[in-house]
Amino acid sequence: MTHYDAYLDIGSDHCMIHVLSLPGCMVRASNPEEAVSRLPGAIREYHAWLRQHGESVHYETEPIDVVIAEESTGFGPFNPGDAAALFSPDREPISPEKIRDHFRLMGYARADLLALVRDLPDETLDWQPDPQSFSIRRILRHIGNAEEWYISRIVPPETLPAEWEHDEDLPIFDFLEMERRTAIARLRKLTGEERAAITHPAHWTQHPDEPWTALKSLRRFLEHEREHTAQIREILEHYEETHH
Repeated sequence: MTHYDAYLDIGSDHCMIHVLSLPGCMVRASNPEEAVSRLPGAIREYHAWLRQHGESVHYETEPIDVVIAEESTGFGPFNPGDAAALFSPDREPISPEKIRDHFRLMGYARADLLALVRDLPDETLDWQPDPQSFSIRRILRHIGNAEEWYISRIVPPETLPAEWEHDEDLPIFDFLEMERRTAIARLRKLTGEERAAITHPAHWTQHPDEPWTALKSLRRFLEHEREHTAQIREILEHYEETHH
């Protein structure tokens, strides 16, 4: 049996479970029991994802045992703008080598996203399943804006890339390319102090008490993009159903 430590964000009507040793592996569910039951499948899917991108990852043939290592109540990135938990492993300073590991995984996630959307016509990019739903174009803009925001949580505002000042008019794919390129460039410049600091930024947030670290920021890069890529996949399936 293979054991994985899992970390729970528990909200009033949702929860998220994370495997921090597998950056970007998480499940959103309506309650902790559902989250725990679905996590072994998500772990196997995560390993399959790595294999799809050329990594030599073993197949999980043994049963997977999920151990709840930590729970957080009152946080949880369930809706845009919500605070996200800082778990104990997130507090560890992140090394340049581990940052490069995250860059590799971020590259896989971005490749998945672009494979879904880069050839879509404007009609599909702007289609909404219902008036309250985000279009794919709006989700893509949200992904880029969120990544800029994640970096703003861990570095002084005056050190953020100048290209972010007036990026709202860039075409969506130019925006995504610019944002990711400049985000990685800024992350490469993190000082030892920034890689180890626990910050509580009060600007551009409704949660000035929310703690951040470089490791938490990079974790959220991956979780957020992978979750929205799955959302876009569902929108495209719905689009196909309604247009054929």
